[in-house]
Amino acid sequence: MLVFVENILNEAEIPEISETGEEKGLSDRDLQGKYISLAYSRFVRNPPVLVVNHETNWLIELSSRVIKEWRAKSRTRERIISIQLLDTIIEKAKFLKTVKDAKNTPGIADVSYFESLCKINGRLFRINITVKRIENRRFAYYYSALGLK
Repeated sequence: MLVFVENILNEAEIPEISETGEEKGLSDRDLQGKYISLAYSRFVRNPPVLVVNHETNWLIELSSRVIKEWRAKSRTRERIISIQLLDTIIEKAKFLKTVKDAKNTPGIADVSYFESLCKINGRLFRINITVKRIENRRFAYYYSALGLK
């Protein structure tokens, strides 16, 4: 197997979370309810919680937008509990590119994409993050978790 040195990650740098024993006993719906409450109490503030992405030094807002998208699209237990790492994932994410908003949403100047890794319940996941910019403000809009192992 061919392995490139630059693609090898230090395991200690990858954030990791797992379901607790109590959480394993919850239904998917109850687990999501628990983390909806956690996400709103931890990330939704006035003014919004700001996270600095270490690669770009951009301030990225965490608001109800990203939580609403996460809630609507969380279909697996790993994706449900991944919300705990939202701030950490964005801080450590690798910048991929910035493009014009394909949907031509009024007010959206551009859309940036980031990628990060985390371990959830012992499995490695690639996290894809979408950040939208309105004038001088950037906000996390969406993130997905794709299992790698």
